[in-house]
Amino acid sequence: MKTLANLKDKPYGGVWSINDADAIATVKIEHRPYATTDLQEFLHDYAAWMQQGHNIHGIERFTHLAYANGTTEVFDKFYQRHNDKRLRLWRGEYFYHQIQARELFKEWAWIEDGDILENDVVAVSMPFSDTGGIPNGYQLVMEQCEQLNVPVMVDMAYINLSKSTNFNLDFNCIEVIATSLSKVFPVSHMRIGLRLMQNFVDDTLSAYCNQATPYLNTSSVHLGHRLIKIYKPQWLWDKYHLRQHEICNELGVAPSNCVILGVDHLNKYDEYNRGGKTNRLCFSKQL
Repeated sequence: MKTLANLKDKPYGGVWSINDADAIATVKIEHRPYATTDLQEFLHDYAAWMQQGHNIHGIERFTHLAYANGTTEVFDKFYQRHNDKRLRLWRGEYFYHQIQARELFKEWAWIEDGDILENDVVAVSMPFSDTGGIPNGYQLVMEQCEQLNVPVMVDMAYINLSKSTNFNLDFNCIEVIATSLSKVFPVSHMRIGLRLMQNFVDDTLSAYCNQATPYLNTSSVHLGHRLIKIYKPQWLWDKYHLRQHEICNELGVAPSNCVILGVDHLNKYDEYNRGGKTNRLCFSKQL
């Protein structure tokens, strides 16, 4: 499988957090290398914080929480459990999943190329990595997964970049949700992630967390906890969405639901194509 080209050297390539001056100053003040905090309190506070401002139907099902080194550690644990299946991805999905399809799975296929089958496993970003919206055909695919007991992982790394949106997670087939603070604050190197599951899984992520002294980066936990106490969940949208619209008007692209993105529906910027029908532009460098 040929994965996506690296576009991070281009003006609107890649996706990363905005280097917001106030947020950077807060990180410098609140980062304490030897700090500790109550892990379980942080996990529950973060799970509540990330969904504020949205209508996420069914998220109350996902009560089993674990700290993760960003969303990618959640992905890896999910893939370890299901690498005997055929991986299904939407075109334009986050490149990490495409690398795993190539390296870890014997079989994979695009969602757009056929119906879900019994031995499939599905990974999907929502908000979608390529557009910042709901993936095309999401509801139908989830209904197929529900009928066939196909396990699903939902990556919500962009949830706190998004304007107020309705999301439907009310399916038994969705095993796990992943999110992190890496795109919301300039802290990608701190690896502050969260896993939410419907059912408890006794894997290494759970083992790290369920100890008297959790076996993880307590400095990152402390920083993450301070950030979600200081900032509202939709602070980026509130601060930058007007500038996002200005840039989109200048470039002739459509504003995404996610504040750092614009979507080209007219093939004006094909160098930013990621495999889907539209082209994604990221404005983090310009905001």
